[in-house]
Amino acid sequence: MPNMNRNQKETFFKDKDYHAFTALEKAHFISFAPYAFQSSVLLRDYGILTLLQANDDGLDIQAINAAITIGSYGVRILLEAGIGIGLLYEEAGKYVITKTGIMFNTDKMVVINTNFMRDICYEGAGKLKECIETGKPLGLSYLGEWDTLYEGLSKLNPQQTKSWFEFDHYYSDFVFPEVMPILFEYAPKKILDIGANTGKFSKQCLSYNADVELFLLDLPGQLAMAEKLLKDAGFNGRFQKIAHNLLDNTIRIPGTYDIIWMSQLLDCFADHEIVNILKKCKSALNEGGKVVINETFWDQQPFHASMYSLQMTSLYFTTIANGNSQMYDSRVFS
Repeated sequence: MPNMNRNQKETFFKDKDYHAFTALEKAHFISFAPYAFQSSVLLRDYGILTLLQANDDGLDIQAINAAITIGSYGVRILLEAGIGIGLLYEEAGKYVITKTGIMFNTDKMVVINTNFMRDICYEGAGKLKECIETGKPLGLSYLGEWDTLYEGLSKLNPQQTKSWFEFDHYYSDFVFPEVMPILFEYAPKKILDIGANTGKFSKQCLSYNADVELFLLDLPGQLAMAEKLLKDAGFNGRFQKIAHNLLDNTIRIPGTYDIIWMSQLLDCFADHEIVNILKKCKSALNEGGKVVINETFWDQQPFHASMYSLQMTSLYFTTIANGNSQMYDSRVFS
């Protein structure tokens, strides 16, 4: 596990040296954060930011009103909010998009995070206090009546499904090709993919090596999605499904395996649950088998924005996913 050096770590806390006025400005931004988020999303979704991005010299409000369908009052209050937020500025009677506005409108990671917050997290975020006090994801009720989000993933509406899976896949898919040479150095014949989700990791393994057999362990709804993906890719007969509740400590993982793979899975569980899952994995390993864990730790990030994104994602776990897990500090996880 890489260690962050002291200077990198200190960059996360640069605001300890801010002038009091700068600190006060940041505090004011936080106090109005819900409206800053909502108005930023509307400036994007109504196409106002895209319109301004296409006109480098800016547009006056009459031109914006003519192009946007929501009415002049709505356009005006959103533009004025955008000035305060820093997405645009006004100069010589024209509104001009800023670099921040361009990034908010077009950066893939920002767009995915924003859609995830809008469609999955925002309404339930108001239940954070109750979730912390009860250890239950009470904000989930805005999406459906399930004990955890994972039980309802296959039942979300199309927009929610799109936003959740785009968020989930963005932070995991790119690592799959990178890890293939490492995994297959061990010459595995049987790989157990725990938390198989839609089957993308298993598909990568089956494509990479013609001899390996995959075993996909997850809840039934996710396994149905993974089965379709793998059958459509022509891998029928090279994989098996295992419907299994990892939190049920009365049942063992069936079979034994050369590699047990968990990618951004254990952050979906509480501390003591992770220990129990790892005990289950140990009993399901062949002699010389490996447990391979891919995780994202906020304290290992080189940039403040990536640290911040992970810490905020922890609050999604608190309010929506399951009420008791997080994106971990590597020291806690270890």
